[in-house]
Order: sequence, then C-alpha cells, then structure tokens
Amino acid sequence: MIRSISSALSLALLGALSSGCATTATPEATTAHAHHREPAASPERIATSSRCNDWALYFETGSASLSDESTAMLGGLAECIQRGDVRDVIVTGSADPRGAAPENLELGRQRAEAIRAVLVARGCDPSVVRTASVGEARASGDPQTYASERHASVHTHDRAR
Repeated sequence: MIRSISSALSLALLGALSSGCATTATPEATTAHAHHREPAASPERIATSSRCNDWALYFETGSASLSDESTAMLGGLAECIQRGDVRDVIVTGSADPRGAAPENLELGRQRAEAIRAVLVARGCDPSVVRTASVGEARASGDPQTYASERHASVHTHDRAR
C-alpha cells in the first residue's frame, strides 16, 4: 500500500516537473527527494514570480547519491538556468549530527557537489553554480529531525527583468 502511494506520488511529481516546476514534498527517512519553497522578497530577487527559486534535496543517511526523482527535478532547475531566469546558484550541503563533525562537513560538500555535477552535466555554466557545506552545524540534535537535516539547499538569484 505504501509503495503504491509512493509510486503514485512520484509519478504525479514527475508529471508536474515536465514543465520544469517543482512541487512541495515532505522529507522521509528512506528516500531522497526535493521540494520547492516560495522565494522570500529581497532586492536580489527581482523576478519573484519565478518558480526557479530555492530548492531542498534530501538524502539517505551517509549518502551523497541523488535519487532519480531529485535528478529529474534538477533538470527543471537546469532549464531555468539555461533560459537565463537564474543568474546565480548556491548549493549548501548539510548533514544530521550522527558521525564526526569533519566527516559530516565532507558529506555536506559531497551532497552539494553532486547537485552541481548534475546541473553542469545538463549544460549549465559551471561558473553560475557555487557550492558550500555546513555539515552538522545547523542540526538540532533531535533524532526526529534527522531526515530533514540530511539535505542540500539550492538558493537561486533571479535575473533582473
């Protein structure tokens, strides 16, 4: 039953992404996936109606591997970048607090670099996509939030229109 629901949600999500848009999803402990957040108003976000802003992709414990669903969602972001709707992308990797701090910092870096690699492989200018890692620095330490802490945040700055 759960697999049927998960499969149906994945198919619905991929259908929505065919237009380059993302949908909101809740992080789960066993699957890597992504969601879209509405952009905050700021001087750097000129085209605030753009659906190419602020993503989070979630990972399995100890992994920097992207799921097929996450890779598909990055295809939509790549299209935004290639159209010129996005002028700057910053990908910041995070980890839950399990493991040593240096390893978590490295895991966050690997997560950010995995996302950058997909965007570059899809034809995005490498100079547009920067990466960073905060490791476990923003983790709460609460085991109930570990799934949401295993992610990479993708922040975009829109092109002025």
